[in-house]
Amino acid sequence: MLGFTKGAPSGVELFRFLDEDADVRVLLDGLDVFRTPSVDLFELSAERRHEITENNLGFDELPELRVVLANQSSYEYPVDEDGDPLYYDYVRLADQI
Repeated sequence: MLGFTKGAPSGVELFRFLDEDADVRVLLDGLDVFRTPSVDLFELSAERRHEITENNLGFDELPELRVVLANQSSYEYPVDEDGDPLYYDYVRLADQI
């Protein structure tokens, strides 16, 4: 989805594919956002010196990149041993977060 403010692009929202075999890659600093486990993506981003903040709504933010990540979909995506979503399923890039 594309967002606009006063006719100018202001954001892009991407959602994880439903087909696990989809030939789609969304990269953030060379990391596949929708195929790298969210815990690993979080840690690798921190190792690359990106500031990461978590909030109580389940979103992770990389403020300097203006990126928001989430993994709270109602789709039946792969889950870890605790039943939590394994991958991020939402990315938002915007002029403001």
